[in-house]
Amino acid sequence: MNGSFEEVPHEGSVIYYLGRGRDKANIQPFPPGFKMLSGSSSARSYDNTTMTYGTAQYPPRPIADRVSFNCLADGPPLAEQPYMFDTNCANGLRAQIHFQSCWNGIDLYKSDNSHVAYLSSIDDGICPPGYPVLLVHLFMETLYSVTSIDTSDGGQFIFSMGDPTGYGFHADFQNGWNQTVQAEAVYNCANPDNDGQISACQVLQNSQTNAYQEICPERPNEIEEPVEGMLAKLPGCINITPGPAAALSSDMNCPASVVQPYIIPTADTTPVVTASPSPGTGFGLSGWDYVGCANDTAGSVRTLNAKRTTDPSMTTEFCQNYCQSAGYKYAGTEFGDECYCDNFINPSAVLHQTMCYYACAGNTTQDCGGADRISLYNNTLFNPTDVNTALPTAGGGGISNPTVAAAPLASNYVGCASDLVSGSRTLANASFSASNMTIETCATFCTVTNYYGLYGLEYSGECYCGDALLNGGAYLPASDTSCDLRCNGNDVEVCGGTGRLSVYSNTAYVAPHIVNNVGKYVTKGCLTDPNNGKGRALAGNRTVSSGLTVESCVKFCLGRSYKYAGVEYGDE
Repeated sequence: MNGSFEEVPHEGSVIYYLGRGRDKANIQPFPPGFKMLSGSSSARSYDNTTMTYGTAQYPPRPIADRVSFNCLADGPPLAEQPYMFDTNCANGLRAQIHFQSCWNGIDLYKSDNSHVAYLSSIDDGICPPGYPVLLVHLFMETLYSVTSIDTSDGGQFIFSMGDPTGYGFHADFQNGWNQTVQAEAVYNCANPDNDGQISACQVLQNSQTNAYQEICPERPNEIEEPVEGMLAKLPGCINITPGPAAALSSDMNCPASVVQPYIIPTADTTPVVTASPSPGTGFGLSGWDYVGCANDTAGSVRTLNAKRTTDPSMTTEFCQNYCQSAGYKYAGTEFGDECYCDNFINPSAVLHQTMCYYACAGNTTQDCGGADRISLYNNTLFNPTDVNTALPTAGGGGISNPTVAAAPLASNYVGCASDLVSGSRTLANASFSASNMTIETCATFCTVTNYYGLYGLEYSGECYCGDALLNGGAYLPASDTSCDLRCNGNDVEVCGGTGRLSVYSNTAYVAPHIVNNVGKYVTKGCLTDPNNGKGRALAGNRTVSSGLTVESCVKFCLGRSYKYAGVEYGDE
């Protein structure tokens, strides 16, 4: 504890575009040039007097409720609060803010933000008079990794504007959308309940990418002042103001006597169109056709296995020439700078994937695959008599078919579900991994060796069990194709994907239920057993049995003349 400031990592922000409000069927996209700010950087206490507009039917709400914090701790969920009420959050501290959804229809921006207003309930309700346009509702979440900071020597968490309370959390919005894309997304995708899945909105799925860290890297700082890592002071001339009084402008701005840091000019750029060939059409060198975007490394086996190279000047033509010169029919680019060759496409490959969006290292107008995605090309002028068979395809030698169809899904297949949404498993009970995983192996583990209602397979060789989807996991739309990896032990079976579970139900499963009564003993529900050094809730007597039932516990307690009986841990 030395007075310095350590940057708290955050795991990115999620922005939800939602249909909200009584008139949500008529929500409008943001107009070009539109800007707004939600929250107040100077707030240091809860304002319960400034209210939204409301009526008897749609009552108002304190505007301060636009900000909330969710401490994702282990154990039962904690109630959200409008301030940083707890920072001991094992799974992160999530700061959340709602934006205004009502617009006066005239001003694109006013410095006091009077051109916009909140809905009566902030995230629902009605707009006040004078704000006839209902815009799509914005909700932002930012997850801070508070447990990654060593707080053993003291200190406190503080926002960069000198706010240790969280009441001053704020966010701004500037419309940079392609207006055609935004309008189609708002009109077609904002109101349906699609759990925020991009894949459920085709106009957005067209530009969805898992390569944002590579193709949209963080830009260098434009202001010559330290803002990352360990800092001696907060950036700018910021004073820490704990409140409850609001921070003053002088607490968050430098006086005129302070020399301002140099601002590095931003060079203008010109957008370039990325080539998007259709499968079956020529692209690159003469005679080469685009086959499509396929998954790669399914079951730790490459789609093209015979020969590979990496080059910082990679282009489609470079890779095609490299493979053609080596005597191979197929060429594939991946990760922007990798090239793979073979005369056969491994049967673990599944075509018509998305996310081949990494720009080629040597030509940014071309796509060179993606993360575990390969852009495949076929040399139509290839002479079969010149086949190079020195390195046959692992698991697929001699199979010229581009893909082998996956086996039909079993009748107890439930769907493809997201995993690790909040950093924790969706099926959070028993699990194991194997290099020869099959659907049948996982089913036996979860339904016979163990007894669970659901089992799911992931990343070709992982098996997870549970009774329900937990920790933010959810089933994806039927159109989603991200459960695309073949099983290690059977390449005609699908075993989930990267962060995706192929989920099956145990049709013989009978969920546990509360026994309402055993004789004169009537259930009182599920109670907390403190066991905290002050004694258990029922401390008269106890027994432990591997064959325990509710009835045997009641019989045990009745025989010793106890009024209450309770079961715990399955065998106590």
